[in-house]
Amino acid sequence: MNGTSQRSTMQKGIVFDTVTKMRCHPTADMVYEKIHTEYPTISKATVYRILKQLAAAGEILKIPVPDGADCYDFNISPHYHIKCTDCGAVGDIFLKADPQLEAADTCGYKVTGCTVIFEGKCGTCRGDL
Repeated sequence: MNGTSQRSTMQKGIVFDTVTKMRCHPTADMVYEKIHTEYPTISKATVYRILKQLAAAGEILKIPVPDGADCYDFNISPHYHIKCTDCGAVGDIFLKADPQLEAADTCGYKVTGCTVIFEGKCGTCRGDL
């Protein structure tokens, strides 16, 4: 393995571990800021590229957030998300019924996935926490 491949593999591990350890739904900027404090030589472009690669490989989820920056999730099991309308924080929602499976008429499409983002106010913004 040459030096570039080894560095790329190490950087990929750092990005993946950071997303996993953050235990939230960080934006690419949040991931970069967290990494930059410990590894100042890793560029923002590298972090963004690796996040995109990890999401494409199914190792993390990329959550497109309407009216906000995309977020990333270490939890790749099927679930949905909720965005706070005040602070923009994103959280998980686990539902019993799966809307993908209940789609009776798909107009000839085979459903391969869906993105559902609910909106509400988080406990902090409501003053509950």
